[in-house]
This record gives sequence, structure tokens and C-alpha cells, in this order.
Amino acid sequence: IFYFLNIYSHGKLPSHCEQRFLPCEIGCVKYSIQDGIMADFHHFIDPEVPPRGFRYHCQAASDATHKIPVSGFHVSRTCYAVVLRELLEFVQPASGVRRHFYCRVWSRSKFRINWCLNRMASITGIESHLELLAVEDLVIELYQKKYQKEPSKTWVCRELDVFLWDFSSNTRCKWHEENDILCCALASCKKIAYCISKSLAGVYGVSLTAAHLPLQDSDYGESTNTKMVILDAGRFQ
Repeated sequence: IFYFLNIYSHGKLPSHCEQRFLPCEIGCVKYSIQDGIMADFHHFIDPEVPPRGFRYHCQAASDATHKIPVSGFHVSRTCYAVVLRELLEFVQPASGVRRHFYCRVWSRSKFRINWCLNRMASITGIESHLELLAVEDLVIELYQKKYQKEPSKTWVCRELDVFLWDFSSNTRCKWHEENDILCCALASCKKIAYCISKSLAGVYGVSLTAAHLPLQDSDYGESTNTKMVILDAGRFQ
């Protein structure tokens, strides 16, 4: 069983700031190749107040990605303590056992997620004992087990960077779905599961189900690196 985790924040602040990130959304899915997505976890997080002079910087970064407002966000948000407690309940760690979470490391998200987890733990005093690993290394390991050779970094990135499921139903959280916003912490985790299912479930002799891929996508062809590019007709005339 694997846990895919992502935490979005209101931008990245300079190194001299105590608050490098202001975590505002967390998503996690429980996944296995055999059973697909078994459960999911999602919360909007009640963030700390931006350091003086950085509110515009934080809002601009949010507007460019997940679009969660820095203030005046009327969707229910959860405090750090509740987020950590419920995340630990979600993974149900056995005594003395470290649960492994996987995130996109080659896209440089590991530092942000680790920092946010440590920040929430330090403020609440809740010890999480969660280890964060690279999902890219997981894909390589799963590939090696069947083919006895290591896939190229280009292939791994291509498999994980697909756009095919950006608009699939039941992928984004309710708020991001209703507002038609692609950057969603929960969606990023589900799309990792979809990519692994599409690329490797057949190799492991597993039949794809609605838990592995969105229903409307389960009969797609082999090519998953699909993009739609909209050109400015005036500029490129």
C-alpha cells in the first residue's frame, strides 16, 4: 500500500522569513496496484498570517496556481492540529512503524511538503513520524521488478506529467471542481495513482477498474501524454 501526498501553500517566502510557506491545502490517497485508490483525504488548512509586507506576494503565487485566497476564503478550513491528527488516523500507523508517503521530488515539491509537515508538527507538538519518499523512485522500482532494467528519467517524467485526467470527474476536490481550477492537492495525488495504474497495472496482471482510472478514461488507448494547445490566432496569423 502506498500513500501519495501533496500540500499546497500560499507561495514560497524568502529564506530569511521564519514562515517559508503558509500551508493552505492538503491531499492524500491510499493506493495499491491491486485495488487502485482505496481511500482519499483532503482538507483546506487554516494558514498562518503572512509576514508583514508579503500578503501581495502570497496572493499572487496562489492566483497563479491553486487560486485559494489568502484571506476571505469562506470554505471550511481546518487547523494544524486537526490536520495532523486526522492524517495520522488516515494512514493508521502501527506502533513504531513509519508510514511511507510519496510525492513528486523531481518537480521540487518534497522540500515544501516536508517543511509544511514539520511546521505543523512543531506548532502543535504532534509527532508525525512520517517519511517522505520520491514517487519517481517508486515508479522506477515497480518497473524494474518486472523488466529487470531501469527506465529512463524522461520516460518516468512523461508518465507522471500527463494532462489526460486534468478534467476527469471525481478527481479534484469539490471547490476546485466547481471553480474549474486545475491545481488541486487532492487531484495531484489521484493523478499519480492514475498514471501508475495506466502504465503498470497491466504489467502486473491487474485489470483496470473505476478505482484505478476514472470510468470515462478506462478505455483510452495507450498514449496518455495528451496536451491541448490553444494558440492566439492574432499573434500567430
